[in-house]
Amino acid sequence: LLAQLMNMLSLVHAILTALIVAGVKLDPRAWLLRYATAALGPYFTFGMGYFLVTLSFVFAYVFFLPLFLFGAVLTIALCLLLLKLVMQWLKGKEQEDRDALANYEQDIQEAAGEGCFSWCNGRWAKQWCGNAVCGLPRFTRAQLREVLWWFDAGDEQGQFNIIMLGVLFPFGMPLLASELARGEETEITKSFTDLYDMMRVAILA
Repeated sequence: LLAQLMNMLSLVHAILTALIVAGVKLDPRAWLLRYATAALGPYFTFGMGYFLVTLSFVFAYVFFLPLFLFGAVLTIALCLLLLKLVMQWLKGKEQEDRDALANYEQDIQEAAGEGCFSWCNGRWAKQWCGNAVCGLPRFTRAQLREVLWWFDAGDEQGQFNIIMLGVLFPFGMPLLASELARGEETEITKSFTDLYDMMRVAILA
């Protein structure tokens, strides 16, 4: 049911985006918030009320806490792997890949200028085949860099906030309370509002 409701919200978001593109003046965030409150509000209200009145949260934490921690630890490991290792490695290789691509384009243009621009030009064919084989890792890194760009979590403080409040939310409540007590809620919200769309979807998931 929750998955269907979230799917409905995504369709409403697509409709609002289409209306904006068509020139209709409206605030998509306000309308999406209204629809989300109307669609999800009753389920969360009655669900959380039943959860608290029946003291089901005691059983839930005893039974589901190990399962939650198992999934959370694996999610954190994946986040750290992407943010600390893969993305840093891709950023370190970015300039090298750009230089290699620029040299290849220059060589291919010089080779094309020596004769016909086809397979019968031996130098051009050699350059093209060599780039197709040797340039595969560079092409893979470029594609991976393009995909992971959407999942950028910002600076280290932003990454920490996302992990604590997005993955370990029950355990991140003290952090959220301390930040609110110091009046630094803008820093907390900024960690989430500055994310790209795909990273927001991943955090919600």
